[in-house]
Amino acid sequence: MAYDSKRGEAVLFGGQLQNIYDVDETWVWDGSNWSQKDPQTKPPARLGTTLAYDSARGQTLMFSGRDINTGITSADTWVWDGNNWSQKSPQTSPSARSEAALAYDSTRGQMVLFGGHDQVAYNAADTWVWDGSNWSQEFPQTSPNGRSGHSLAYDPVHDQVILFGGAADSETWAWNGGAAPTAGPSITAAVSASAFGGFPTVAPGSWIEIYGSNLAPTTRAWNGTDFIGNNAPTSLEGVQVNIGGQKAFVEYISTTPAQINAQLPSNIPIGGTLQLTVTNPNGTSPPFDIQVNQNQPGLLAPALFQISGKQYVVALLPDGAYALPPGSIAGVASRPAKPGETIVLFGIGFGSVTPDIPAGQIVTESNQLTQPFELWFGNTLAQLSYHGLAPAAVGLYQFNAVVPPVQDSDAVPLTFNLDRVPGTQNLSIAVHR
Repeated sequence: MAYDSKRGEAVLFGGQLQNIYDVDETWVWDGSNWSQKDPQTKPPARLGTTLAYDSARGQTLMFSGRDINTGITSADTWVWDGNNWSQKSPQTSPSARSEAALAYDSTRGQMVLFGGHDQVAYNAADTWVWDGSNWSQEFPQTSPNGRSGHSLAYDPVHDQVILFGGAADSETWAWNGGAAPTAGPSITAAVSASAFGGFPTVAPGSWIEIYGSNLAPTTRAWNGTDFIGNNAPTSLEGVQVNIGGQKAFVEYISTTPAQINAQLPSNIPIGGTLQLTVTNPNGTSPPFDIQVNQNQPGLLAPALFQISGKQYVVALLPDGAYALPPGSIAGVASRPAKPGETIVLFGIGFGSVTPDIPAGQIVTESNQLTQPFELWFGNTLAQLSYHGLAPAAVGLYQFNAVVPPVQDSDAVPLTFNLDRVPGTQNLSIAVHR
């Protein structure tokens, strides 16, 4: 007998009637009355069977038993859904037995079976678990000796299955089931790369950062062996990112903090919301909705480059220093840019280039943005010698700009327009003659 908590009734099957013969009857108790069920399919008559309710799947599991009428001890697995019995066909199964014991471990979502009396009067000492579709045997270092007629029950407070007794035995054993299963991945936030603006909306080919829990089994970035030719990987250690039914290119995974960095495919739909999911060896996350625009441009300007309340852009000078107020960041070579010098800026989310280079590929040729781009120092337009995807990189844009003749300042406003739409970052750069 087992209690079906979904339907609020106890379920009873089989048994021996008046020491004469076994029955194949199914009865339920609703708290006041017994009522017999008449399912279209049902197990053969038996006694000494085991029943336990599986709350994760909403069904009662029954395993094995012995038919005294035929003398056959069975090894069959059945489930009761409240109306009908159905027999399962697992790839592996415990051997035939009767008077085993069965309990449902609600923490791990699995049944635990121990022992029983086999067809040749031998008491088994094996431990098995049922995951809803298949039996698998466990091999603990210590185990009770063989027995039948014992009892099992799950203790959720102490997270263990308790075994007591058996024929002529008064031992108590506890089974902890091993480690609880690792929870599947879950997304709590997704933004365009934080060092490039960290916007809540993204664009095709753009880089995103995904945050949540249980996202990855380890921490690492991609390396050369992960690439196939010039093509970036869509999986690292079994971690995949899917957006709108397409796989993204996974560059970095981390356990603590739980984070994934990925480049989105070039041809995802724009102008609406797409569902983002993470898949890893523990499952697939619930979908996370994210808005996809045609462009979501941002220049590289990390938190490290926040100085005296101003956010400076990463502007690389010809001598390898950065265009910042001198000595403003310890350990970082810095000086103001000079008019006439060529500086190099980096960005993401600036759209398509010509010739076309799709997301997920190492850039091997010069190219140019297909949409008009302007870079301004204050109110002065800068000349550009290059504005396209950066050579030898993946999904990173490069802008080579000649510093115009502006007034000396440690904080010249730097802005840009893409397709005549102003960028939204509030950036500065140091310029001195």
